[in-house]
Amino acid sequence: MTRRKAPSFNPLTYSLWGVFALTIFSGIFLMVHYVPTFVQAFSSVERLNEEVSFGWMVRRLHAVGGNFLLLLILIHLLRVFYSGAYKIRPRLAWVLEALLFFLTVWTNFTGFFLPLSHSAFWGMTMTLSNFSTLPWIGNFIVEFFRGGKELGGTALIRFYSMHIGSSALIVLILFGHYRLGITERKTEESDPPGLNLWTAVAVALLLLAVVTFASNWFTDSLKEAANPTINPDRISIPWYFLFLQETLSFFNIAYPVCSILLFLLILFLIFSLPYIDRNPEQSLLMRPASLAVGSALLVMAIYFTLLGTANARYGEKIIVPDKALSASEIRGAQVFAEKNCAYCHQVFGREGRREGPDMSVVKHQLRSRDWIQRFIHNSRLYRPGTTMPRYEIPLEDLEALSAYIFSFDSQKRNFKAVERTQFFDDGFYIETQGEEGK
Repeated sequence: MTRRKAPSFNPLTYSLWGVFALTIFSGIFLMVHYVPTFVQAFSSVERLNEEVSFGWMVRRLHAVGGNFLLLLILIHLLRVFYSGAYKIRPRLAWVLEALLFFLTVWTNFTGFFLPLSHSAFWGMTMTLSNFSTLPWIGNFIVEFFRGGKELGGTALIRFYSMHIGSSALIVLILFGHYRLGITERKTEESDPPGLNLWTAVAVALLLLAVVTFASNWFTDSLKEAANPTINPDRISIPWYFLFLQETLSFFNIAYPVCSILLFLLILFLIFSLPYIDRNPEQSLLMRPASLAVGSALLVMAIYFTLLGTANARYGEKIIVPDKALSASEIRGAQVFAEKNCAYCHQVFGREGRREGPDMSVVKHQLRSRDWIQRFIHNSRLYRPGTTMPRYEIPLEDLEALSAYIFSFDSQKRNFKAVERTQFFDDGFYIETQGEEGK
């Protein structure tokens, strides 16, 4: 029997434990000042940010630390997979590390909602709406997280409890993984002693640089408190959920049943990797099957994350029919832009997010203009539980908005994209009217 040693996240051991300790202790500090109620959550975080000594710094350290912890665990998992190290370690070690990764994702995400800013509220609304598209279990999951039909105080308490509970589970798994290490085989070669230290120094410098110069990448900017009745001007959910948002939007629309089966299959492959890959070879080129599947999943995750990043830039242009527009249609397009409808709707698959139906097909759904106006005014009368807010829009603007929507023909697909600033210029109206006169 060979002598065994404790496992490590080499060469990330010092970095991972250091970031973990930083995130936990900063979180305890934040718990003292945070008030988990729908009315006071945002103001308590704002007070911490502006009035408590070094509160802004602790808050930044907690948010950035949580994201760095997720990145370090992801890097470690990729290193273990591509080096084939999971073949010479206890199989339970890989399962714990995979579970640790998903728990860290969930802990970061539940923390994203807690400031209850306008951005956080609508980011969570958007994500739960994506979850609701899952067949069979989607609506149950969403109603459990929300605690009812609306995203409010009950949901805040639940996410706060899940944030603390999942953090405690991360602590238990990290220490359980460390204890499991006394049964890990001693490898032939170990990393150079100084590599761990230099890696920790590099991670610490990078973390401080992000906290100082780019904290808004990971920290809520606290621009305004949540307002459930107004869509945000610009918002994107956290980077680690972008790929899930896009994959759900992409697969669930066309293949709802296959999408959930694919999701479950991916989870099964990840957690059971050391049990189903019995090939003793560690060399990368000697493992073609696992290399192909693992790399395909990684490429898919990167692709859909980049796609989600690109789709976050919605509403910069306005899609209009490529023809002379009436005054009512122009006003309707302006209302569409002013109410940030592109937050949920595309037109001909452009310049918006795929949260709701494409506006170019509404005309062919055999809905009357009167029905469209009443639905926009209060959609929850027709579709309970929808995330679409109620709009207090004057009747004249409602009629203009329906005229704009009915101006599209999904079969002809004749349209053009106009810059938002140009569209609100009076010159655009004069130009289109001139074309109409010709």
